[in-house]
Formats: sequence, C-alpha cells, structure tokens
Amino acid sequence: MITKIVEQLKTGTIKNVVPYGVEQLPAPPYVVVRPERDMLGRGRAYRIIVHMQPGQQIFLEDYVFNDLFDLLDNFTATSRNNNYNRLLTENDYTDIIISNDDGTISMERVFLLPSIIV
Repeated sequence: MITKIVEQLKTGTIKNVVPYGVEQLPAPPYVVVRPERDMLGRGRAYRIIVHMQPGQQIFLEDYVFNDLFDLLDNFTATSRNNNYNRLLTENDYTDIIISNDDGTISMERVFLLPSIIV
C-alpha cells in the first residue's frame, strides 16, 4: 500500500515523494511516507511527513491541511495482495518542526488504513 500512497502523492504539487527508509532524501520540498502501527489497534497508520525550506510555513501548513486531505482522504487502492483498501483522515498532526537534520522545516499528518492485522 505504501507504493500506492507514494504514487498518489506524486500527483500533487510536491513531486519528490519517498517511502520511509530510503538511503538518500530528495531536495526540498519533499514528502516521506512512513507506515506504522495504529496505537488504538484499528489497523495500519501512515504518517505523511512534509519537508520544506525555512520561511515556507504558510505553504507547509496549506499543503498539510488542504493538499494532503484532497489527495488521501478516502483514497482507495488495491494492495499487492489484491486487498481493497481505503485511507481515512485522522485528526492527528504535528505543529511545525524546525530541528530537522537537513535544515528543513516539517509537519506530519496521519492517515488510517482500517484493517485487521493477523
């Protein structure tokens, strides 16, 4: 599913989108997609981490609150195992983070893939 999310995000205004754990991060602006365990046990969470240059706070917030919602809320795709999946927006996001190693500012927003993990 992470591949499908990366592909979907690349259709938006930020084209540099990578899965978490890549060896080399692209130049900003860029987006990292990180799968993680949903803390409430409802399925799989996908943390979308958006990085931009310092001074682009307004664009960062607009992308996180508007563009990500438009791109991923109710996004549907078939997984590599041929399972039908639908992402849901969570109200979980961070404020602007300024202490990134590459000098960028960032924000994060979480989307949920409801499922039973076996």
